[in-house]
Amino acid sequence: MKHSSSRLDPLAERAVLAACALADASGPDRWSAGAIEDAATALEVLAGALSGLSPRAAELLEVVPAAVAALRAGVEHVPAEAAPAPGAGRSGDPAVLSTALRRVLAVHNLAGRVHQLGPALLTITMGPAHAQALAALLAVRRELPRQTPAPEDEPRWGGGPADTAAASLAAALAAYGPETYARVLASGDVSAGLTPSAALQVTGALDAPPARTPAPASRPRRRGLGYGWKGIEAS
Repeated sequence: MKHSSSRLDPLAERAVLAACALADASGPDRWSAGAIEDAATALEVLAGALSGLSPRAAELLEVVPAAVAALRAGVEHVPAEAAPAPGAGRSGDPAVLSTALRRVLAVHNLAGRVHQLGPALLTITMGPAHAQALAALLAVRRELPRQTPAPEDEPRWGGGPADTAAASLAAALAAYGPETYARVLASGDVSAGLTPSAALQVTGALDAPPARTPAPASRPRRRGLGYGWKGIEAS
């Protein structure tokens, strides 16, 4: 990949200075809905521009539009989620949560890439087969009735391995919070988004032993009549 100095340099420098100024001025109680929308749009636009560097760059950044969409969908919840609850321990730290998620995925032989996209969102990216396996594991460990698919997920059932896996995982994750999602990326992989609270619950569910299925009741032995209708006189 060849890089050279160009007229983009001063524009990129101004962009990073503006981003730093915004970050310095921000705080959990300072974000308005308009400011969140503008910042999210800037993030999406810059990710789109950087995706043009190479196919590898596009693959790395394709999680950004999904993350921004999730942020917009739950914009009213962002300030509350961004602020740590009083007395919250390290268990709520996104860095700790992402490490724990990687560990439990490895324990279950699920290959997935865990990304921390700010304090309010973690993503898991995996192939369709592993996404389907994760959905099945969560359904078994959680012992919940099958979740009703969201309207936007219904057309994906039966639409192919990736679409079906994403719909299954979205339905399984819905039990852990309304801000969770699962989408198919351009690469064919499935990307799931979780809030810190959802990530903590998912980690706990995967750490817990599977529920035991109660053994069927033993069939009572028949007494009295035996083979050949013993005890009944033939007329």
